[in-house]
Amino acid sequence: MSRTLLIGFVCLLVALTVALLERPEKVEDLDEDIINAQNFYEIPPLPGKDIYGFITEGENIQIEESAIRRNESLYTILRKHDIDPQTIYNIQQKATGIINLRRMIPGQKYRIYKNEGEAFAMVWHQSKVNYAIINWLDDIHVETGMVPINKEEAKVTGVITSSLYETVVDAGVSRRLGAELADVFGWEIDFFGLRSGDHFKVIYENLYANGEYLGIGDIIAAEFQHRGRVYKAYYFENESRRGFFNENGDSMQKELLKAPFRYSQRISSNFSNSRFHPILNQRRPHYGTDYAAPTGTPIISVGEGVVIEAQRRGGNGNIVQIRHNNSYKTAYLHLNGFAPGIRQGAKVEQGQVIGYVGQTGLATGPHLCYRLYVDDRPVNSITVDLPAADSLEEKYYEEFRHVVDTLDSRLNELKLKPEIALN
Repeated sequence: MSRTLLIGFVCLLVALTVALLERPEKVEDLDEDIINAQNFYEIPPLPGKDIYGFITEGENIQIEESAIRRNESLYTILRKHDIDPQTIYNIQQKATGIINLRRMIPGQKYRIYKNEGEAFAMVWHQSKVNYAIINWLDDIHVETGMVPINKEEAKVTGVITSSLYETVVDAGVSRRLGAELADVFGWEIDFFGLRSGDHFKVIYENLYANGEYLGIGDIIAAEFQHRGRVYKAYYFENESRRGFFNENGDSMQKELLKAPFRYSQRISSNFSNSRFHPILNQRRPHYGTDYAAPTGTPIISVGEGVVIEAQRRGGNGNIVQIRHNNSYKTAYLHLNGFAPGIRQGAKVEQGQVIGYVGQTGLATGPHLCYRLYVDDRPVNSITVDLPAADSLEEKYYEEFRHVVDTLDSRLNELKLKPEIALN
């Protein structure tokens, strides 16, 4: 192409471009491109689905809910809905390794999905949360799932008149909150030595699934006044630490629990350097704390460690001794029997059942004599300060202080009932 032709071609392109830019626009030419109230059409919404993923909208979809009856099985349930035996057999084969369809228990809920009266799927609830989906519409699919759990914050206060658990129940709250409180403060407070007038404030969670109440969730913050002393606990969690801490950032968890029971037992005899022995009829040291409890009541290890003795020994009856570390050792006397696996050399975890209350040896009734030794010297387990787990690192302290300040203000808003408020 010559230089003259090239220049002419470029000029032609420029002229065409200018002509197009100067051409007046006509609205009618652009009507199809402009979105306005006249030509806007709303995108139809997706069909509604339930929490199990099934489309439930439409006149042809029916859902039948029921509960498993005595002697019912998957076969009898599906046959009632006209599912042929071969399909049921194929479902059972497909479910192998995914879910055990033979463990259907009376009372468990299920629902059958139908399209124009023909069943095509089933949801079986093993619990309020766990379920299995069986779908045989095109091919057979079996899968398991969990209903989303919703958390709702709740608050409660209470004043002890008898036991922690009775106070919690009287406040209209699940008894399990008492156990949760005992777990949080179990390293600080002897819940078997509570006094009338001790009181608490708690911010906690209630759990719901599919609108149905499941029970108590986590404690968020709590305050417990015991024998005039106030204990506080705050739940704190970040990428490195989680758990309950006091206002100073010290872990609420200790190496040893205050008492060897999960539930309240009455102290029948305290640690003493001179106590009158009811059988020997003489005064002698009592280097332990006696808990009166029914025969067979489970006894737990107050900390992890190694069993150094598990046998019957004279007036001590059946005894278990556990070495927790170089300094701490505990002993449990007069047991009715030992828990499975409890023998010399066995490792135990904190809270593990090690034996059961009895009255073997020199005992006038069923009880546990619990003894704590520090450097092989007996100490009063009720009054001794127990070693704590690691405190929060300094780099998390500012974040933790913000949590404490927020939760403290909310705890302070909780008031005891006027008729039982204490000074």
